[in-house]
Amino acid sequence: TTAAALDHFTINFTITNLPYNSDLENADSAKFRATRRVMNMMLDRLLKESSIGPVFRGCETTDFRYG
Repeated sequence: TTAAALDHFTINFTITNLPYNSDLENADSAKFRATRRVMNMMLDRLLKESSIGPVFRGCETTDFRYG
């Protein structure tokens, strides 16, 4: 048996209770890093408990933007 190929996909969503500020535009800022860490942890937990959980390998937050 061979392993299945990994598929990458993008999820975009809006967080309505996270006040936006310009620090979230800078991937080197402490605010960006802390927010990314929390988002990754929460998304990982959610997706691991979903129907894709058995094949889920992790997520990565790449960007925050206003709007």
